[in-house]
Amino acid sequence: MSGSRTSMRIVVAVTSSTALLEVNKIPSIVRAIKGIQEFAHRTPLTVVSTEAYSDDVKVILDRHNLFATFIVCNPNSPLDLAQGLKDEIDGNDALLIHDASRPLTRLDQFTRIIEAYDEGADAIRPATVFTETLKIIDGDSVVLETLDRTSVKRVATPELIRTSAIDLKGKSQGWFLPLKKRARITHIEGAPESLRINTKEDGLLMESFLHWRQTST
Repeated sequence: MSGSRTSMRIVVAVTSSTALLEVNKIPSIVRAIKGIQEFAHRTPLTVVSTEAYSDDVKVILDRHNLFATFIVCNPNSPLDLAQGLKDEIDGNDALLIHDASRPLTRLDQFTRIIEAYDEGADAIRPATVFTETLKIIDGDSVVLETLDRTSVKRVATPELIRTSAIDLKGKSQGWFLPLKKRARITHIEGAPESLRINTKEDGLLMESFLHWRQTST
């Protein structure tokens, strides 16, 4: 990030139990943290999780010698997360928020997000276009409508948010934190490695992809 006075905090969010699933015997959250620390190894780290996963997350962090400030709140609720991160918001120029269920995000995603921030954006994240056909289907499996896929994107993390653009009492706009109405929002091109683990089957698919990537390099 440009400017010697710019301060950033990394926030890794445990958004579901899939953050605890292992990919090649390494928990997703561990891969996510180590990946982001490879990019910004001296940047302070905060991990947020609901009470339901907090004990398991703390055990994993301790087992892998990962040191972080730990905050119990709901990272799936922008207002709850904003209140939980109030000290981090007040004490930093920007927050880099990453979903712990996205363990294979490439380094260039972080680099390009920082570049967009330096160019003046207030909130940045990766997004990819849909190549599949999207249809709305009712309860009887009747196709009601075919959506224009050019108007739909698959968003991912990390999200980099300028703290001056955060509205602590604002409404959700689909970002981790509520943004002010005039926040300058942009997206960078996403990568397939940013796939989110939603099921055990996703984890197995990611293991296959990781094995292919390692053997092809």
